[in-house]
Amino acid sequence: MEFKRLYMWVFYRLLEAIFFLFLALLKILPTKIFRLVSMPALTLLIAVLVPRRRIIKNLRQAFGEIYSAATKKGLAKGVQEHFVRNLVDCFVQLNQPDHIRDIATIQGMEYLVAALAKGRGVIALGAHIGNFVLVGARLGVEGYRFHTLFRLPSDERLKSIINRYLVPRFYQQVIPSRPKLVAVRQILSRLKRNEIVFILGDNLKKGKVETLLFGQRVPSPRGPVSLALRSGAAVVPLYLIRNYQGGMELIIEPEIALRRNGRLSEDITQNTHHIVGYLENLIRRYPDQWNWLTVRMRRYPADTGANMPKLFSGVSKR
Repeated sequence: MEFKRLYMWVFYRLLEAIFFLFLALLKILPTKIFRLVSMPALTLLIAVLVPRRRIIKNLRQAFGEIYSAATKKGLAKGVQEHFVRNLVDCFVQLNQPDHIRDIATIQGMEYLVAALAKGRGVIALGAHIGNFVLVGARLGVEGYRFHTLFRLPSDERLKSIINRYLVPRFYQQVIPSRPKLVAVRQILSRLKRNEIVFILGDNLKKGKVETLLFGQRVPSPRGPVSLALRSGAAVVPLYLIRNYQGGMELIIEPEIALRRNGRLSEDITQNTHHIVGYLENLIRRYPDQWNWLTVRMRRYPADTGANMPKLFSGVSKR
């Protein structure tokens, strides 16, 4: 335990040093030069933090032999490259408040406007796909009250960096995910004020609802659905992806209609399956822009697969 604590302290200090180094470079280098200088270093960092072998392992679990080994390696490389480019944009955002407006267009704003018009707040359903860190920045710069549910690091110095630099320059407030009861109260309070709370729904490593993703068992959190059912908030999917031209697009999709049958436990389970089904469709569209590390998939025995609750129809599509 002592070794682990020391290891994490060293790791956090390394991240802190990297952050301030890049922040200093931003102040003395033109943006184009900063990109050229930073990308090799960030490529090395991502190779360590987002190992290609783990991505390929999950790709193998998800797609089996549908994709060749070369295709899986190519997708894994693409995942890492997108991480690097997204990190560079996050750093530039720290130095240029209007950067996110310059690089990202918005599609589907009418769906967000319609959801807010109901007056019960919006749960913005996101995933670790594209540049999820800048989703709030793109809407915040337009004046929307945006809050992100985020698991803050235990390290006080990193917390200070997040509060001092990331929160004001990314136009959003952070709701710490721990302690859980405090987080729930804060989320419900923001929704009651008809504001937007961004929740990443693809943390599929721990959860009380067992669902299927790419035919594999995944433990799924019930939080987004439970909060939506309790508050009456609209669940609106949105994600910031990079298009083939290299630009960014914030895609806002129609509200996901949740089923309410009067039995809360059953409603939560069935709607959670629905949400995971939506996320699978989203990942299939952008397999090289999802990080593939937020899931723990386990093969489901063929003779018992029929016992899993089935996804109901009606997943929002574009």
